[in-house]
Amino acid sequence: KHCCCRTHALLAQVSAPAQRAAQTRPSARMELPEIEEDKKVGSLYSKTDLQKAMSEFFNDILPRMDFVEDHFWTNIRIILCMICCSFGCYAQFGLKFPKDRLGIGMCVVGYFAFTGLVSLIDYFFIKTSVICIKLGDESVFVDVTMQQFSSEVELGLRSKKRHIKHKVSVGKYFESDGYLAAEALHADFVELVKKFTQEQAQSEKGETKKNK
Repeated sequence: KHCCCRTHALLAQVSAPAQRAAQTRPSARMELPEIEEDKKVGSLYSKTDLQKAMSEFFNDILPRMDFVEDHFWTNIRIILCMICCSFGCYAQFGLKFPKDRLGIGMCVVGYFAFTGLVSLIDYFFIKTSVICIKLGDESVFVDVTMQQFSSEVELGLRSKKRHIKHKVSVGKYFESDGYLAAEALHADFVELVKKFTQEQAQSEKGETKKNK
């Protein structure tokens, strides 16, 4: 009986990391959902058009692949922008110059202060992300990055703990007539998700060993 109990305890310790790793794997469907309308860019030489098409693609398909969106930073950004607008509206319609110079000055300072917070959030957190999703217990930004005057695009999955990147020529994701090659972009995204979840599983195992 004692041997059986010890065996069950050892099996439980061995299987625990695997169970936690399984929990971090996405429950989403990995196949490409049907796309109602193919994305097409006006110019293959426009960085803005290319990024916009890829951004719209991810925003269309990821919710339909059952990925859970994380709106935390988006909501914070919206609240800060609403506060900025409130300062501007109050200064414009609620105060009179020169009678309320002090109040107008405070509104101006408040407006630029909260605008600065929005800029900091964009710079340090949102960066070049097009959507934020949940992978396991982590909030993950999906980045689409193109440098000015460059023909390469970098896809990335970024969280607080890890950053997985894939750089390739943007021509891989667009046909010569400007249509987005959805299958190629989807395939590379799926590979990024697999690498990300593998690192999650490895880090879970490492944390378990340290705790022992």
